[in-house]
Parts: sequence; C-alpha cells; structure tokens
Amino acid sequence: MLPFSSSKELHSLVENRRAYTLPNFEVNIFETYEASALVPLQFSDLVIINMIKGKKVMHLQDKVSFDYYPGETLLLPEYTQMFIDFPEARMESPTQCTAITVDANKIKEVVDYLNEFYPKKEHRANWTFQLDKFHFSNNDELARLTNRLFQVTLSGDIHKEALADLVLKELMIRIMQMQGLLVLEESTAKNSSVFTCLKQYIKENMTEKLSIDKLCAHVGMSKSRLSRSFKAEFGISPMEFVIRERLAYAKKVLKQSGNVKEACFSSGFSDVNYFVRLFRQREGITPGKYASI
Repeated sequence: MLPFSSSKELHSLVENRRAYTLPNFEVNIFETYEASALVPLQFSDLVIINMIKGKKVMHLQDKVSFDYYPGETLLLPEYTQMFIDFPEARMESPTQCTAITVDANKIKEVVDYLNEFYPKKEHRANWTFQLDKFHFSNNDELARLTNRLFQVTLSGDIHKEALADLVLKELMIRIMQMQGLLVLEESTAKNSSVFTCLKQYIKENMTEKLSIDKLCAHVGMSKSRLSRSFKAEFGISPMEFVIRERLAYAKKVLKQSGNVKEACFSSGFSDVNYFVRLFRQREGITPGKYASI
C-alpha cells in the first residue's frame, strides 16, 4: 500500500490527487475520504488504473457497471468517460487507487519494438493493446510491476527516469500478454491456431494426467519450442496454463454444486488438500468460501 496524503497534501475529500510526471508517462494517486456517487473522471492518454484500498463502483461508457476492488487493474483508452461511486469511503477508511497515463508515442515505440524483434510466430497477429480486454483481476505480476514503478518514481534515485522507463515497458508487455491469455480463454475450436488447439485438448482431457510431453505430442512441437513460444506470447508456461484452466473449471463446479471434492477431482486434481492450498493461494479464499459467496 502507498502512503496516504499528509494533511498539507489533502485538498479534497473526493478523489484527492497527487501527480508525479516523468518523460512519457505520469503516475497519479487518488484518495477519497467520504461516500460519493457518480464522480466524473477522464484522462487524455491511455491509462492503467489499479485499485489499492477500498471499493469503487465503476460506470464506463457502453459497459455494464461493476464493483472494483483491491488487486484489480483496468486498461482504458484515452478520453474514456468514467463515473465513479465510493459507497464505503470514510475519513477513517479512505479509498486509494493509482492511475498511470502513458503517452501515445511511448506505446507505439514499445509495440513497434515487439513486432520487429519478437513477432508472434504461431498465428498471424501483431502485438497491440486490445482495448476490449480491459479488466484484470488479482494478478501478482501486474501488482508487483505497478508497485515497483511507483517506488522508482517517488524515489530520489538519480537514475529514476531510466529505471522507471524499463519498468513501464515491462508492465506494458505483461498487460499485452495477459490480454493474449484472455483472448485464448475465449477462443473456440473454430480457431485453428496451435494455442487454441492446445486449449481444446486440455479441456477435453481435464481429468487426465497431463504432462508437457503430452501437450507437445498433441501439437507436434518440441518441448523447447512450445515452452518458448507459449512464454513469449503469454508470459507463462504451458503447464501453468493447465493449472489455470483447471482452476477456472473448478470455480464453475463450485458455483454449481458447492462440493469441494467434486470440484477437485472433476478439474483434474488428485489431492484435495493440495487443491485447497492451491486455490487459497491463487484466489485468496478457500474453495468452500468461494462456493458460498
């Protein structure tokens, strides 16, 4: 968590803003100290928003309103009109979020670099921000990079501009990789890409003992090529993707039946204790608690 504003820095009880500007981007810290509704907000550049503390209700143009909690990230295009509710904000329990606005030229620089030196090889697509994939939940990597960017920006390091630029580039790449994962999760068997075929195979063999050897045999690729290609495009290994697919399926079973053992075994886990530990580590709550929400 970032330090809250001092009394001298507090100019408003609703979306009090502190801003720190570096070349190509600006980092903002917003805090709200009283319950409010439909507070307008808009940025002139693409913005990466992270909830740090408290709860918001987000109303975005052409989108269904949704609750916004700590650990979640939003990626919104320039001039997106937002209206925000703060139903639980209090002086003793304020909300806090960060917003990183990125200059369009920096975005183009990073995207062009990836497309030139690290082109996507497994299907015909370019690196780009996919702005329809704008909401990410509880991702440790994004949280780590965002926190690091703020630490560097707020520091007195003589090299902070160079260091912050490196962290910002990594953050942008990780977001694009996460968006690629969201696209893969939503894709269907009609899409003939190697990764979609692999996902379909995992879904059809969820209860089997899946290994990297089986995945490679199914798509006709060597271990090194599959692992390298998957990591480059999505930022995770193929076996990590298997775990995520199993957890996603387990969550569906938990919501339908509420039975932890059924969710465990039907999603391919063979040990209930391991499943419970892994679920709590990844989701922040136990499977039983998740089922009761």
